[in-house]
Amino acid sequence: MNFDFKGKTAVITGASRGIGATISVLLAEAGANVMISDIGDLSETEEQITKQGGMVETFTADITKPKEMEALCKKTVEVFGNIDILINCPGILSPMQFGEISTDLWKKGIEINLSGAFYIAKYASKTMIAQKSGRIIFIGSAASITGGGGVAYYAAAKAGINGLVRSLSKELAPLGITVNSILPALIDTDMLRERQPNLEKRRECIKRIPVGRLGKPEDVAYAVLFLASEYASYITGQNILVDGGSTYK
Repeated sequence: MNFDFKGKTAVITGASRGIGATISVLLAEAGANVMISDIGDLSETEEQITKQGGMVETFTADITKPKEMEALCKKTVEVFGNIDILINCPGILSPMQFGEISTDLWKKGIEINLSGAFYIAKYASKTMIAQKSGRIIFIGSAASITGGGGVAYYAAAKAGINGLVRSLSKELAPLGITVNSILPALIDTDMLRERQPNLEKRRECIKRIPVGRLGKPEDVAYAVLFLASEYASYITGQNILVDGGSTYK
């Protein structure tokens, strides 16, 4: 199976680190033009792509600001002419008991983890509808099924992503656009290390994973590349676990 995205343009939000950065680099390696966006520093991801000769543009923006998401999509079309693939990766997770979650933190968690997906999909899909083709892929979480992750707003928001996928897939499939999500579990990223800074406790997590290791960002990224490719043209409305077998253990 050869992934070839030459002539395709991908927008990746949450691309400054972790899963989003890895997806961006692998898409560029496969020939895609990539527009990477985040509220944080994108220079490291940009450097990785340019070193391998990839086509990349950066756009600093806040996923919770609809106008900034609209501007991101407009800029992408101005630079590359189209939007073929949208991958939405932003997320925040600060483990705490339900009673400790402030109203402001709840709203922030829902905005970043769920509402932002709606905002960027709304504007990217306009271009895709005009093209009569496109791929929308959200990075959700296995916590949407298990309720785990250590914080209620995260699991609730990611469950919302699952519903958004099902709804959008029905509406957009007749227009040539597929909509899916990937649900990672324990992936060895900065978010996991921030959530559990103790190395020994992270290693303890491996006992809950049947394949016997933590996931890597590449495990998620290659699943995303498949969904973004022509090989997956008959797959839509799916929330696909990438979890090493841990969710239903």
